[in-house]
Amino acid sequence: MGSQNTDQNEAFSIGSETQLFVDDAIISSKRGVVRTLHPGKKLEQPVLLPDRPWEGGRVYIYGTVHYDADAQQFRMWYLTRIGRGHQHRAPGLRERQGDMILYATSADGIHWEKPELGLHEFDGSRANNILLFDKHSPTVIVDEAADPSERYKMAAWDWSRDQFGYWVAHSADGLVWNEYDVNPILMNSTETLEAITVAHDRCSGEYFAFHRRWGDIGGFDRRLIAVCTSRNFLDWSEPELIIVSDEEDDAWTQDPEQRGEFYGMSGFVYGGQFLGFLPVFNVYRDMRGQEVGAEQSPWDGPIEAQLVHSRDGRSWERFADRSPIIPRGGRGSFDAGCILCSADRPIVHGDEVWHYYTAINTMHGGPMPPKTATIARASWRLDGFVSLDAGHFGGTVETVPLNLPNGQLVVNADALQGSLVVELLSPAGETLAGFSSQDCTAIGSDSVRHVVRWQDHERLPTDQPLRLRFHLDTAQLYSFRVKTAEND
Repeated sequence: MGSQNTDQNEAFSIGSETQLFVDDAIISSKRGVVRTLHPGKKLEQPVLLPDRPWEGGRVYIYGTVHYDADAQQFRMWYLTRIGRGHQHRAPGLRERQGDMILYATSADGIHWEKPELGLHEFDGSRANNILLFDKHSPTVIVDEAADPSERYKMAAWDWSRDQFGYWVAHSADGLVWNEYDVNPILMNSTETLEAITVAHDRCSGEYFAFHRRWGDIGGFDRRLIAVCTSRNFLDWSEPELIIVSDEEDDAWTQDPEQRGEFYGMSGFVYGGQFLGFLPVFNVYRDMRGQEVGAEQSPWDGPIEAQLVHSRDGRSWERFADRSPIIPRGGRGSFDAGCILCSADRPIVHGDEVWHYYTAINTMHGGPMPPKTATIARASWRLDGFVSLDAGHFGGTVETVPLNLPNGQLVVNADALQGSLVVELLSPAGETLAGFSSQDCTAIGSDSVRHVVRWQDHERLPTDQPLRLRFHLDTAQLYSFRVKTAEND
């Protein structure tokens, strides 16, 4: 992550990581532009269905999707909840929720196979893709720098002990897991809930465990979001609330029992900051203490994912436009009721960002059947969550002074209907000779990797901090980065 000083003429240091325009942290001024949220483009059908006896009619991407470049294969660790009363079918499964972590692979990220792993018995056979019993919400982190026996790390909720809590383990191959002897971590209390995702900030070396907790907001016991941090994946700080409901979350309510709360959060490092997909749960009805179906939740209402952001993983902000970053589908569709949760992080694949999410066709409290839970995929152009847009009258975006590495300035922008030029300024705001907007070769196309050139220069000067001033005319600006020899 970059570091920023409060003095407008003191420089913000960034490396070669992508810089988004989700917030104003590196912007000193902008005129004639509007910040636009871009919802993900969804596939017409789910990519993974619950079609095995041990999947209980529902699958969730409380979990991780990772692209293994060596094997040229996508790997998915996902969840099923078969429900209570199935111990006789699966020796070793405890009488809890019937949660199991499962495994799938894919060559293209759309068509998935469920390999026969032979690790656990179900209905008298080991021909299944079951990895672990009595675990929920697995995050799998691939740590290339770790000892080979700990190349894969997992954090998950653990139902298997008498005292519930979170659980950490390691693996050489992502299939056979060995738990660390510190378990359980983040010991269970009446406030803790099972949903967790973990982000690894490789710049600082820290792990961030974003998890769901109960808390009293406005007289209601609500699901809220907290974080714990660790340097070694084993010893964790005390939970700190980071996102709580506010008046805007309750603005839609009509009855006293109704409220807005959060079903979890997928928080992850993206470029020079943290982003998060926050499932916002509008609780229409709370039926706790009343009779509901055996496989039916007492809470009912729709869930949609909103965008949140942070510069340090601890202080989070809701994106100003709270419309969904992953919206629900239309009536009768596979995701008409809930975007329940999503993978712990998206995948950058070529010129796109892919994010897998759990789709439910009914609202949260719907009975099974007809309620189904499937895994689907949304996508964006590279860095395409948010853009700064200018129309025919033009607009400018100017950064604070930046300490930039030696290399080429690369801009992600759609200027197909207009133009984009960049000028370089001193920290005091004076245009550098040879780097004016007139010297810049105008960009008039749509690309996620425009290389910015000036008449006599293709690389940034590095003898002083620089302000970047983007001039947009009928264009959308998504991000920029510095292309160095190391990240070429």
